[in-house]
Amino acid sequence: MHIIHYNLTTTSKVGGVESFVWELAQQQVRLGHRVTIVGGNGSIKRPMHGLRVMTFPFIARERLAWGPLRRAYAWRKLAERLSLLPRAWPILKTADLVHIHKPYDLVVAPLLKRHGIPTVYHGHGEDFFRGDVQLMNSAAALLSCSSYNAQTLQQHYGRTATVVYNGVDLEHFRPLEPELRLRHAIAGDAKWLLVQPGRMMPWKGQRDAITALSLLDEQYHLAFLGDGETRQELADYAQSLGIADRIHLLGTIAHSELPRYLACADLVLGTSYTSETFGMALAEAQACGKAVVASSWRGYDDVVQAGSTGERFKAQDPADLARVIAQLCADDGYREQLAQAGRQRVQQLFPWSAIAERVEAVYQNIEHRT
Repeated sequence: MHIIHYNLTTTSKVGGVESFVWELAQQQVRLGHRVTIVGGNGSIKRPMHGLRVMTFPFIARERLAWGPLRRAYAWRKLAERLSLLPRAWPILKTADLVHIHKPYDLVVAPLLKRHGIPTVYHGHGEDFFRGDVQLMNSAAALLSCSSYNAQTLQQHYGRTATVVYNGVDLEHFRPLEPELRLRHAIAGDAKWLLVQPGRMMPWKGQRDAITALSLLDEQYHLAFLGDGETRQELADYAQSLGIADRIHLLGTIAHSELPRYLACADLVLGTSYTSETFGMALAEAQACGKAVVASSWRGYDDVVQAGSTGERFKAQDPADLARVIAQLCADDGYREQLAQAGRQRVQQLFPWSAIAERVEAVYQNIEHRT
């Protein structure tokens, strides 16, 4: 089967959805499929024998921020995607199946359907726009990255989604001995190092993590692995609380280096209070044998079960987060118990080979129906 993964940002940005496309595509090549990734012009590449990558020019959403589109972010993203389609269309028509990962690409579903080519939509988030429900009627199958996201898609589209979790590269994300030199470079002689991976966005809750740190004593330090639009705001906030010396903004860490940094952590935090649909960064930390703490936001539910594979705190409640952090750091045995259980769950549910098999079953069901 010739599978095309059609997603503009796979080759132009770094993120969870983009990593998902690369990893799934590589697994599908190993299963014997002919696989092509079609994306926008960019510098992101993950070479693999047998995987074809094709990129085309597009108009970035930032360039569309004028006139009536200035405040219409969803329509700008749709326009960005549409700008790629004319050049990509001749390639899309060569597929046996097209797998899309953003609702803005649903416009291809009715077009491909006319050519007898099924479209599979894989929901990873909660981006919707006017008219997407009608476009979804032309999709052959609906997948979702988590139980929570499946419920959201059911409510919006009126269709049942097959849950296919995000995957974790268990060869890459594995327990490592902490490098004392690296840990010291990050946080000096701090007794406890909390680590929070992820983009710096308002809804990611990094501000709550900083507030929680201010409620703990000077033995606790917090390192952010990532960058984004709120970085300076977070730095200023830490300064205003008088704890700038205990907050470490490390910027974007290369994917290849992440396990080394996670190995230095005593706890790994996830503080999102909306939009988070899975919690990939926490699953990767669990694969590295680290205890994790997640907010009560439902998007984390498939990854972190309170008292079993991690601990939870009330979302947007820094005092409760501080309480949970202090509790776990005071109990080495419990912290290790959570870490081991988390790693076992990741090994059982989230290896990429298992993810590819679930997707394969959906593809085969489409073939049987047609």
